[in-house]
Amino acid sequence: MLKVQQALENLRDRIAEVIADLEVWSTLHEVQDTLGLPKVEVYGGKHKYLRQVTAEASDDTIIRVAQQMLISYPGTRAQPSDANLQLLQDALWWIESRGIQQISNTCRYRIVESLEDTRFWGRLTLREFLDPAIPISVYGCSSMPEVGDDGYLHNTAFNAFPLFFREKSQQIKPSRISVAQYFRKLKLTEWPDQRFCLLVERLVHPEVQLAQNQRVLVERLDELLQQDDFELRAEGSQGGLPVYKVRKRATGVNGVPKYIIFAATLKPDIVIDDALDMNIRIVRYEDKCLVYDQPPPAGNLTWTMLVEWWCKQTKKPSNDAEARSEFGNRLHASLQSEAERVFFANYFRVFKPILEDNLPALLPQVYLHYDPRSRGERSKQVLVRQRMDFLILLANATRIVIEIDGI
Repeated sequence: MLKVQQALENLRDRIAEVIADLEVWSTLHEVQDTLGLPKVEVYGGKHKYLRQVTAEASDDTIIRVAQQMLISYPGTRAQPSDANLQLLQDALWWIESRGIQQISNTCRYRIVESLEDTRFWGRLTLREFLDPAIPISVYGCSSMPEVGDDGYLHNTAFNAFPLFFREKSQQIKPSRISVAQYFRKLKLTEWPDQRFCLLVERLVHPEVQLAQNQRVLVERLDELLQQDDFELRAEGSQGGLPVYKVRKRATGVNGVPKYIIFAATLKPDIVIDDALDMNIRIVRYEDKCLVYDQPPPAGNLTWTMLVEWWCKQTKKPSNDAEARSEFGNRLHASLQSEAERVFFANYFRVFKPILEDNLPALLPQVYLHYDPRSRGERSKQVLVRQRMDFLILLANATRIVIEIDGI
């Protein structure tokens, strides 16, 4: 918790400093009011006043204000620097992770050490490579290496020689420097996990890597990340090459399902046709439930995808209004209570206009667990609950189970 408290204090100091530096007294209070910061009675300069303002603000208020400043700073005189925005973001990331670093320092060191013989900056200057992931103004050293024609990092100290020594200095070949040493100077062990992930994602980005280099580097870094239960996962493409994201490996209630048994009005009778491949077949009450058997890409199942699946099952065009209405009625029929019906209706009323085709599918009456025997056939209960009220499947293979009126 010390890391979280320190991050909160950093937010308080940074918010006060940014507003004080950007605003004059005639605009300061307007920004303060827009951000929802409390008023205080303190006499002195702007910095003293705003430090007292942020000190008296609740933790929730400070977090909300920092989030708002990242999205849109309300002042009109000037905007926060990239360095200040990055410091706000890092503090928020430490709070979000509860001060826990899941990608260990050992893993971080091994990753940068594995880059010693990798040409990964040949297309870009070092600043062009680093800026999307690591603001040099925040983590940078006093001097920055250059990328040589060979694609490796080289010391640039000779460029600082006085002009009358320049002719001789140009005869000195810049020495290649250690990648690991440079990133240690960038304090990579002090970054929140999200910042380090940005670096890894940048390393294997199509803008940085040629196709053959990307494949080799992805395999190498993925093997190291898996030691901390992370992985590189392709989530999109650019220029015909995959774009990779660092994700937590699927464990627990994460993962992409093979089958989704939902909209059940009676418990189906299921047999396993192939225990090795876990192929299932419903031998009774098949008409009392729906089975979605197309694992969504990256685990993300949208309402549009679900409707298209239904229309394909019923052999009707996906833009058929009658088919869509029929599907909605079928799902509505599976709802078990008035509370579920209110939730189901309001989910679409509120979020459909906002998310449109990206609206996540809301699956009612889903079997998350399954016991083939009835409660009366067992001497004691094995599973407390088998069927859940609602399930949402989001990107990064994340499952959200929603229980409205049960345990």
